[in-house]
Amino acid sequence: MAARGAGFEWLVAWRHLRDPDTRTHRTLWTGVILMAIGGLARVFATYGPALLHLRTSVAPGEWRAARAAEWIGYVNVGGHLAIDLGGIIVLLGLLFLVFTVFTALSIFGVFLGTAAPIVILSVMSGFENDLKTKIRSTKADVVIETSDGAPFTDWEGVEAKLRGVPDIAGLMPYVEAEVIVKHATNAAGMGIIVRGIDPSRAAKVLGIGAKLKEGKLEYLEHPDQIPNDLIVLPEFDKDEKEKGEGGKAEARRVLPGIVLGEELFQHILRVFVGSEVDVACPMCGVGPTGPMPKLKPFRVAGHFYSGMYEFDSKLAYVSLRDAQKFLGMDGEVTGIEIRTVTPEAAIDVAKQIAALLGPAYEVRSWEELNRSLYAALKLEKLAMFIGLCFIALVASFSIVANLIMMVTEKAREIAILKTMGARDGAILRVFFAEGLYIGVLGLLLGVISGVSSCYRLATQGLPLPAEVYYIEKMPVVMRASEIGAVAVAALALCCLATIYPAMLASRMRPVDGLRYE
Repeated sequence: MAARGAGFEWLVAWRHLRDPDTRTHRTLWTGVILMAIGGLARVFATYGPALLHLRTSVAPGEWRAARAAEWIGYVNVGGHLAIDLGGIIVLLGLLFLVFTVFTALSIFGVFLGTAAPIVILSVMSGFENDLKTKIRSTKADVVIETSDGAPFTDWEGVEAKLRGVPDIAGLMPYVEAEVIVKHATNAAGMGIIVRGIDPSRAAKVLGIGAKLKEGKLEYLEHPDQIPNDLIVLPEFDKDEKEKGEGGKAEARRVLPGIVLGEELFQHILRVFVGSEVDVACPMCGVGPTGPMPKLKPFRVAGHFYSGMYEFDSKLAYVSLRDAQKFLGMDGEVTGIEIRTVTPEAAIDVAKQIAALLGPAYEVRSWEELNRSLYAALKLEKLAMFIGLCFIALVASFSIVANLIMMVTEKAREIAILKTMGARDGAILRVFFAEGLYIGVLGLLLGVISGVSSCYRLATQGLPLPAEVYYIEKMPVVMRASEIGAVAVAALALCCLATIYPAMLASRMRPVDGLRYE
């Protein structure tokens, strides 16, 4: 009997949410028309260049072709928006066909309050993951330095102690210093950070090798293999440059190699692979009166693109041997960089190394090195999650209003049920089931729509202007924890919204419901 009673309560709740007299097809057809317009726009954007015979290689029509291609790009974006808007309106129209107007709007509100946070949080997670990837391409997961600023000379002994620590994928000593680099195109010079690395081990510790756009890290170990400058000089300038005092051609001198960031390479110094640049260290030389500047020429061995302007404009790599010699740090390093098997293992590895080496060394993970940045990202995501939950909160208010109005409309039915012996708890469960129906349906539609939208963004990609955002397309990373948090928050708000209307219905007396009948 209890099972039958529960089934009857859910059936009554479902019948309350539906009203055949209020169904309409207008909204459904509006959505279908919008989706058809968006589909036609997408087809034209895909096949438009071929239909119009656009050829950007033809000189007289370059400008016209470029403007037409730009216009077709706008049509493509408009087609995407039209299809998305049409799909949303079609969904709303289908809800109007099945439920009452106010119930459909309540379900649609829960749908928006679930789908929007999933998409936005996934995009924010994508940007966070992209930022971590870019940082890990130039920085290691764990860094070991001396705690008191003393010279780090026992780095080989420290490396020997680290061989037994698990979850270490690779380690490498490094030297880091602030220097000034200049070229004939930028005589004033540019302050940068030069890092001395071991090219043979850099691939296991840093991701810089995969970020190289031109050149090789091996050139740092073998600078004699660096190709010539790509600038082709006139013959008379070339002859004067290659001839020495005796009129004989001189062989090109072998200089230590340096790998520059993309912004530094292309826009600040404007050099080529094989070009000579001068690197100055203000306090590395020693003269009769004390420290003095030291200048040394290097040859550009390549350039990398990390995707972060701070790295691409302020970072350069040389071999560890050349850096130690130039900076006067023979046998000394700045620290040891360690790459762990996964980024999440960095914290545990850092704790193990700190316990192994003792207080003489300072061991920090990538989260500690970028603590302020990631703390700001987490706070921003939390604030965004709380702000987006207000969409579901507004939807819950519509649920409250819808159920209160339904209590008023169904007062006669409530009175009849109570006259037939229904208890207050049964009436309360009926209206609670109505709110739960609205919440669950909106939640399912929102989760399906949000996940599918994120999947489409991740696979097709939304192109972004790289010169503005320093990224080619919008990154999307879906996380089950975030989707679950959004679903739980939306469902909890919907359940809370049903409490007052359900209690109002359960406390109604039969005489009040039948007074005006």
